[in-house]
Amino acid sequence: MIRRWYQTTFVSLQDPNYRILWTGSMFSMLAFMMSFTVQAVVAFELEGTNSAVGLVALGFGASMVILGPMGGVIADRVSKRPLVFVGQMIVAASLFGTGLLIVLGGMTIIWLTLLTAVMGLAFTFLGPARQAWVGEMVPPRNLANAVALGQLAMNISRVGAPLLAGLMIGSAAIGAGGTYIFMASLFGIVLLTVYILPPTKSKPKHERRAVTTELRAGVSYVARHSALRVLMLLFLAIVVIGFAFQIVLPALLERHLDREATDIGLILTVNAVAALVVSVGLAGMVGTKWAWPLMLGCGALLGIGFLLLSAAPSFGFALLAMVVMGPGISGFMLINNSLIMANTSPAFFGRVMSLTMLAFGVQGVLSLPTGILADAIGERQILVVAGIAVLVVVAVGTAAYGALARSGALRADRDSALPAMATPAGAVALPQGVAMVVGQKSGESVRLVTGSGD
Repeated sequence: MIRRWYQTTFVSLQDPNYRILWTGSMFSMLAFMMSFTVQAVVAFELEGTNSAVGLVALGFGASMVILGPMGGVIADRVSKRPLVFVGQMIVAASLFGTGLLIVLGGMTIIWLTLLTAVMGLAFTFLGPARQAWVGEMVPPRNLANAVALGQLAMNISRVGAPLLAGLMIGSAAIGAGGTYIFMASLFGIVLLTVYILPPTKSKPKHERRAVTTELRAGVSYVARHSALRVLMLLFLAIVVIGFAFQIVLPALLERHLDREATDIGLILTVNAVAALVVSVGLAGMVGTKWAWPLMLGCGALLGIGFLLLSAAPSFGFALLAMVVMGPGISGFMLINNSLIMANTSPAFFGRVMSLTMLAFGVQGVLSLPTGILADAIGERQILVVAGIAVLVVVAVGTAAYGALARSGALRADRDSALPAMATPAGAVALPQGVAMVVGQKSGESVRLVTGSGD
């Protein structure tokens, strides 16, 4: 039983190239997760307000909102390997520059915002390219699992990243500047893993159309697929609301829980450990009929966690809230991203994933208004509003899921599926509502096969 669970949960890691890319992603995610913790602390210590934390997040978000969709178009047109390589180099340079400025005593809130914006700019192209590369690397039957394992890598990184960042920032010998330089050094390993992977191919020139035309085609592709459209809207809403707690967390610790802002590392580590434990189990369930209900259930957990955190009378109670919020946000993202990729034609991988990543851009852009509002009405009040908003989104999503099921959009079509594509021995049945492309012509899917999820 355990052996079957292991083979189902980690099936994509049997591919050596995916295993290398996944390992590199672990180190890059470690650096990214550390940077989100460090930038919040540095911004709060520079200015002492929630608005400052929000302003820095705005730099990252604005880059993604402005150029996010374009990154997906580029990812679908060019070779993935060099695009990922260059993107990682830019992120490393941004982190190193930030650390150097802090060490030299020249860091200001404006410099921190601008350098964070550069990192967001790189991620605009890097994120969709890496996800699209996964789509090219693994067979269709393992795609949902590969995406889930990518989310699992992020959750593994989140376990050590906040605590490590907090310890390094609090060290007199290392400090914030040394922490940023350490994060930059991690990309040496990341760049090596990308370099040793085999070359990738770009889209043939005769199949390319104008950039704006391909961008509109990507948006139109999402708009005309009902299940995909619902998944994307849910992802946008949950991410935008779900990460709001990170903006107010430093102030919540200092003003309400009598802790130092650097304790953000410990509280986010507890969040990540809980998320990891649940994600390991969920990674093996993305290919079942329970995917949608589990995704919505995780969303509900997130909303409850927000309300618990808003009422936390002590640091220990706040840690308990993190145990609920961690599985909520991470479990939702893991299943949602897996369903999105499994419902997407390979020709649109980059564009579709860039549209999902717009959620992080919008969340970053709204961070400044969130910080300003928190300064005006209070941190606990922001958390209450966010918790209620998440629960409303989950309720709407549940209704949409029911409507899709009743309309037949998620209905099994076993008779049409079996003749279209032979199922390899040992392959996992596709989840209800998951479509796999079995043919293409001029970049458009010819036929979609929907799994039964039984």
